[in-house]
Amino acid sequence: MIQADLSKVEELLKPFNISSDQIKIEEEGDLIKITINLDELEAGLLIGRFASTLDSLQLIISLMLNRGEIHKHVLLDVAGYRERRLLTLETMVENAKHQTRDTGASCVLPPLSATERRQVHLMLQDDAEFTSFSEGRGQDRRLFIALKNV
Repeated sequence: MIQADLSKVEELLKPFNISSDQIKIEEEGDLIKITINLDELEAGLLIGRFASTLDSLQLIISLMLNRGEIHKHVLLDVAGYRERRLLTLETMVENAKHQTRDTGASCVLPPLSATERRQVHLMLQDDAEFTSFSEGRGQDRRLFIALKNV
């Protein structure tokens, strides 16, 4: 399945002058992780403002790859952007956990993309003390961190 996926991804990225040796596809359970190795200065075109282009490309690739009965999550990373952003999210979550513990009130995080909200939910899924939930629609959707069983 990976070779067929690679050719679809290559075709989509052809207008960006991305070669096949710059694309790496890995399957980990229900996750397909696609990494594009570019210089950070060149990556801005694929990432876009607030990662909007990256999120759009990720959605298009997900729709291309998820035909049929099997559905897998797709995570697209360009020039290590998602890895760096994950570190920022981890810091945000830790700060929100401290604030929630101190005040007892739920803490709302700044606006996050659907991918980032999912990453935070996954970070907290096995946490004994904290949980996360989202409220709102579209651009107004916000993620909250709260104490469990409060």
